[in-house]
Amino acid sequence: MILDRLNIDCTRSLLRTIITLVWVCGLSMTASAEKMESAIQEAIYIFEMKGETTEAIKILEDASINGDEDDKEKAFFYLAKIQELSSNKASASFYYGQSLAKTNDFSKAYWLSERESATNSAPEALLRTPINLRSPIQKVYGKDPTFLFLHDGSICKINEDHIEVIANAPSNRQVFNISKLGIWYQSSDKDSLVFKSFYANKQNASFYIPDITHFFIEDNKAIVLGAKQLHILSNKKIVAQIDDKYSGCTPEGFFAPTNDFVLNCTDNALHFVSSLDGSSKKSIAQFDIIKNVLIDKRMLFLVSGNYLYCYAPKQRTTPLWKVSVGSIENMFIFGKDIALLESSGKVSLIDKSTGFIRRAIQSDAFSIYPLAKGTLGLFSDEGTIITVDTLLYPLWHFNFSKPIESAPIQTNGNLYLNFGERKLVSIAPHFYGKKILLSETYAKQAADLVEQDEWDELPPILDTLFKLEPGNAEGWFFKALYLEQKNGSEREKQKAWAEAVRLSSSNPQVTKLILNRYSKAIGAKFVNILPISPKTRYPQFFSGKKNLYTIDPAADKLFCINAETGEIRFTKQLGTMDNSPVIEHDESTLAVAFGYNLSLYDLNHDTAPISIQLPGKAFKANVTENAIYISTWNGFLLKILRPDNKLAWSRKIFSVPFLHAKSNESLFICNLEGELTILSDDSGQARENSARKITGQVTHLLTLDSTIAVASGNKLYLFNQKSKETPPLQILMESAISSLQVIEDLGEKRILVGLSDQSILLYSEAGAPLWKYIGKNSIFSKPFVKEGFAWIDQGNEVIGISLKTGKKERKFSTPGGAGTPFVLNRTLFSASSKRLLYGFSL
Repeated sequence: MILDRLNIDCTRSLLRTIITLVWVCGLSMTASAEKMESAIQEAIYIFEMKGETTEAIKILEDASINGDEDDKEKAFFYLAKIQELSSNKASASFYYGQSLAKTNDFSKAYWLSERESATNSAPEALLRTPINLRSPIQKVYGKDPTFLFLHDGSICKINEDHIEVIANAPSNRQVFNISKLGIWYQSSDKDSLVFKSFYANKQNASFYIPDITHFFIEDNKAIVLGAKQLHILSNKKIVAQIDDKYSGCTPEGFFAPTNDFVLNCTDNALHFVSSLDGSSKKSIAQFDIIKNVLIDKRMLFLVSGNYLYCYAPKQRTTPLWKVSVGSIENMFIFGKDIALLESSGKVSLIDKSTGFIRRAIQSDAFSIYPLAKGTLGLFSDEGTIITVDTLLYPLWHFNFSKPIESAPIQTNGNLYLNFGERKLVSIAPHFYGKKILLSETYAKQAADLVEQDEWDELPPILDTLFKLEPGNAEGWFFKALYLEQKNGSEREKQKAWAEAVRLSSSNPQVTKLILNRYSKAIGAKFVNILPISPKTRYPQFFSGKKNLYTIDPAADKLFCINAETGEIRFTKQLGTMDNSPVIEHDESTLAVAFGYNLSLYDLNHDTAPISIQLPGKAFKANVTENAIYISTWNGFLLKILRPDNKLAWSRKIFSVPFLHAKSNESLFICNLEGELTILSDDSGQARENSARKITGQVTHLLTLDSTIAVASGNKLYLFNQKSKETPPLQILMESAISSLQVIEDLGEKRILVGLSDQSILLYSEAGAPLWKYIGKNSIFSKPFVKEGFAWIDQGNEVIGISLKTGKKERKFSTPGGAGTPFVLNRTLFSASSKRLLYGFSL
C-alpha cells in the first residue's frame, strides 16, 4: 500500500494526507447525529492547523470512550498516528491495537496490524492467561455475551478474564438454548418446553410440547419440532401448530428476507416455514440428500450430491450458480467468499456472487474457523494451527500438541480455545504473524545450544519453550537428541521421538531434518510424510511391478510411491467415492467400486478407466488372473472377463449380500446368514445338491486346494470340497475371528487366523494347529506374509513372526505407532495414523 512507503517520521502537516489515504480510499466515514464524527474532525483540525496536541488528544480520548464502535475505531487510529508522529512508539502501538480490535474491515485490519508491529517489535506471546472452569464444557451458546453450559450443570457467562456462574440448569433436563434472558429446556417427563428466566422480575413460561427433537430460536421467534408436531413460538407464545407434516425435518436457520424458518426434510428439500403463522409457500428441492446449508443475508447456499448451490430464495427457487465440491466438513462466510473444508483436507475460497473458486489449497486440517479479522485458522488433529490470509497464504503456525474440541470462542474482544479440559485457553485475538512468536525465540536459543554442544544448559530452555508452545516440534526434536546424548531411558527417548515426529508436519521448515535424523535413530531406510488427507488413517498398500500404491478414499486419489525412496511418483484422481468403496487389485489392475459403478484402472498404462454399471451397490470383489468377480448388497454376482473387461454373466444369487471365492472351475458362495452354495464358474448357475447351512453370522470365506474355510464368530469351519457328505471340521477359537488368510509355506497351503484378542494362529489345510503367537496393539490383526515371515504391527514396533516356528525373530521400532506392514523389493513398509511412511531394509 501507499502508506507502507510513507516516512512515519513526517511533520504534522502530513497527517491530513495520511488520513485521507487511509480513510477515504475505500474506508468511508459516514456521519450521523448520534456519532462523534464532528468532534473527531475537530480534533484533527486543531492538531494539524493549531498544533494543539494536548487538546486534540483529549477530544479523541473522549470519542474513544463515549462514541459508538465506528467512532472508537477512528479515534484510536488518530490517537495512534499522533503518538507515532510524536515518536511515542509504545503508545502508538497500544492505540493501533485498540483500533484493530474495533475494525471489521479486512484490509484495514491488515494495515493496522502492520503499524502495530512496526511500533512494537517485541516477540508475541500467543498464549494468554487461561480461564479455569469448574467442569469441562458441554456446549457454548451466544456471542457477546457468551454462555457456557458445563458438564456439572453450571451455566456460566464469560467476562473479560474470568467466568461468572449465573445459574444451574435443572438436573437431568435437555437444554436447548441459553441467552442473556434465560434458559430453554425440556421438562423431566419430556412432555413440555420450559423457559426459565435468569431474573426474578421476568416471567417464566411452559408449553405442552411432548417428545421434542429439535429447537431453534432467532431473537424472539422459535421453531420446535416434536415426534409428530411442529410449533412456532413468538414472544414466548405459540402462534402456530402443525401436525405430522414435518416429521424427521431439521431446522437449518432463519431466512430474514422472507421471515421464514428453513427446514431440511427427508424429501430432499428445504421448506420455508413462516414464523408468523407456520405456513409454507416456498421450497427448494434436490435430487440428493441436502448435507450442508449456509444462510447469509439474502443468499442461501446448500450442498447436495457433489455440488454447492447458490440461491436467492426471495427472488426465485432456481440456483444462481453451482460448483462441484467434495464431501464438506464445514463451511462459512469469509468476507466476500465462502470458506470450504472438504474431507480430503482441501480448503477453498468461493466467490459468493459468482461461484468462482478464487483459490484452493491442500491442507492437513480437520476443521477450519475464522480467527483474527481476515484470517482463517486451519486446525489439524495433531494440535497444529496454521493461520492463512484472505488468499490462503500462510501467516503463522503454532502447535498446542492436541486438537481442539469445538469451535473457537470469540467474545468481548477475546479469543478462547477449548481442548476439553477444565480451562479455556486464551490466545492473542489480533495476531497476524507480523512479529516473531516468543516461543520461536526460545526454539532458536535451544538450536544454538545444540549446535554448540552445550547440553547441560538445554533443559531449562526447553521447559520454558514447552510452556510457551507445548507442541513445538523443534523443542521435542532437541529433547530427543538430548536424551540420546545423556543416555536417557528407552521409554523417554521413544516418547520424545514420537512427539517430534508426530508434530514435525506442523513446521515444514524442519520436517525433513527431523525425519532424516529420526530414521537414523530407529534404523529405517527412510521415514516420510504421506501427503494423504487427515481422514484416511492407516492407509493400506499394494504393489504393481516395482511400484508401491495406496489409495486415499477421502481425497479420491491413488498414490504411486517410489519403493526405493518412499517419495511420491504421481497421483491419479479416481472420481468421487463414497464412505466405503470396495477395492481389489492385482499387479496390473485396480478395481474400485462405489455406489452402482465399478471402475477398472490399468496400473501399467496411463489410460482412462473402464466403467461398468452394477445392478446394485458393490459389496465384495475378487480379482483373479482371468476374471473379476463382484457381488452387490442386493444379492447379484457378476463375472467380468480379463483382459477385455467384458461382462461374462450376471446372476441374482441371494436377496442379501454374500462372500465369494473361486477354486478350480467352481465359485463358492456364502451369504452373511450362513447359506453356502457352489456355482459353475462358466455359467454362474448353481450346482445341484451343493447347498449347505452354517449357524451364525459369516464374516470370512476362503478356498484352498481341497478345503473351504468359513469363519463365523469364534468358529472356523473347514469343509472338504471332494466329500460333500462329510460334515465340516469345527475349530473353536478363544475369541472372534478378525482376519483369515490362505498362505503358502514350503509348497504347502496353510490357514492363518487373526483373532480379536490379538492372537495369531497357523493351521494346516486339514485343520491341525501348528502354532499360536500372542500379539498386542495391532490395528487390524491381519499379518502380511512374505518369504517365510508373517509381518504384523505391534504398537510401537513391527515384528516378523517365523512361519516355521511361530516365534518373533525380527522387529523394527516405530515410536508413535504403525499400521499393517507390506513388503516389496526387500523393503518393509508401514504407515502410521499420523501419516508417516516407514521403510525398513530387509
